[in-house]
Amino acid sequence: MRYTIFRTQILLRLLFLNLIGFGIFYVLTQTHFWLVSLWLTLLFVALFTELIRYIERTHREMENLVIAVQQGEFSNTYYQQPAMKGHMLSEVFNQLVSTFKKLRQEKEVNHLYLQNVVAQIPIAIICLDAEGNIQLINQAAKQLFKKPAIRQLQDFQEIDSELYHTIESLEAGEKTMLKLIVRQQLLQLSVQATAFKMNDQYYKLLSMQDFRSELEEQEVDSWQKLIRVLTHEIMNSVIPISNLTSMVNQMLIQTQDDGRVQLNTLDSEELNDLHGSLITIEERTLGLINFVKAYKSLTQIAQPQFRAVEVRELFSRLHALMKPRLQEKNIEWHEHIRADSLQIKADFELVEQILINLVNNAIDASQHRPQPKISLQAFIDDKNQTVLQLKDNGNGIEEEILEHIFVPFFTTKSEGSGIGLSLSRQIMRLHKGNISVQSVKGEGSTFSLIF
Repeated sequence: MRYTIFRTQILLRLLFLNLIGFGIFYVLTQTHFWLVSLWLTLLFVALFTELIRYIERTHREMENLVIAVQQGEFSNTYYQQPAMKGHMLSEVFNQLVSTFKKLRQEKEVNHLYLQNVVAQIPIAIICLDAEGNIQLINQAAKQLFKKPAIRQLQDFQEIDSELYHTIESLEAGEKTMLKLIVRQQLLQLSVQATAFKMNDQYYKLLSMQDFRSELEEQEVDSWQKLIRVLTHEIMNSVIPISNLTSMVNQMLIQTQDDGRVQLNTLDSEELNDLHGSLITIEERTLGLINFVKAYKSLTQIAQPQFRAVEVRELFSRLHALMKPRLQEKNIEWHEHIRADSLQIKADFELVEQILINLVNNAIDASQHRPQPKISLQAFIDDKNQTVLQLKDNGNGIEEEILEHIFVPFFTTKSEGSGIGLSLSRQIMRLHKGNISVQSVKGEGSTFSLIF
């Protein structure tokens, strides 16, 4: 409708110009009233000039609107001129300005909302552009580094050179731990980087958290658990050794009233008791030695020799190793690899050691169940992590025990050492991975190796 009116205004002006032009031609050629032709000519020039101005005014206001949009300046108001009545172009311009104002206000409100949200997050958030300029930093980051003004990546050089190099070299998706001292205060930081691209600009988003207090609490808790287990194991051997040694001493040695010491004469029965006591002392001493060796094995794990490991080859070799025991216990074995040619970057022997331990545990847990079954599968999860998962249909693990199974020397088996799962967790950490467990009492357990 608006464009039709505008077009009509232009056509009417052109029609008047054509009529006046025809009148000028008629007066000059058919009559002697040359003065009338002069007035008609002046009217033609005036109408033609008005037409040009009418069109230029529209273009000029359109140009001003475009410039205002480019500069983000929307304070102008377009008034409808008498000559422009009918096509309502000024009204359109005002509506556009009003829309742009509303969009800018919404953008500013959203930006303010985002700033407030980021400011309230207790984790330090820092956003860098490709040139190393800081585009966003929240209050938690300023408080963490005790520096109110951080504008560039280079400013971290003044805080700590290692922190600067870590931030500079950390790639998207990587996570690292960092220990540093800021103004005589020890910080143990977890630093994680992500990246995104917006308006053809590359940005790196860093999140940093000081986990020192949480780590200290977990460390104290772990030490308490370990000390309880160590105390239990040592006392189980030391108390019998002490009692038996005291009994042997009483059997062999007799102290006289005058303080002299002499050996007792033993009959055959007492000699047998003495021999049995010495054997028990020897066995408990060997048990303590083996316990110390097991503890040493936890602290001296060989560094992994990483290479590309075919998961199918790993599973095949594991099944060959465990097949005799599986057949002996009449346990079903299932394998499933969801992706063809699935690989992990790992130490073949160390990962195989973990899986052997898990399969042995699964056999012990499920061997007395009806139709015992163990399944092993490999897949890539929604976080693009490779997962090796072993599941059994055994008795499951009780909830109060579940949180202790990775504690060194904790075991529910009468002949277990309690280092298998703890060793497995340490090996997975050396692979920058993790081991997790899910268990339901009476239904079975699932252990996942996450690479």
